[in-house]
Amino acid sequence: MVALLSLVVCLSSMPAVCETVTPDYVDRVTGEPPSFHECLGIGGQGIALRWLSEHPGYRLHRVQCSVASDARLLRERIESPRA
Repeated sequence: MVALLSLVVCLSSMPAVCETVTPDYVDRVTGEPPSFHECLGIGGQGIALRWLSEHPGYRLHRVQCSVASDARLLRERIESPRA
């Protein structure tokens, strides 16, 4: 199973304009994406904070962790307009 962290972020200047992003961060030691438990905990919070520091024009609305057996299909489902 693969865990995928997604962030719903909104423009700071236009809070009604939001999008879902899936940062591609991996652990610096293992080179692996966060596990589901890491995603839910401090690891997911750290990734969200890092993404926000790199994109100062956005504000965080929601953090979500999802799991699936196929990372590509999961990412497509989350980033699609249906999400």
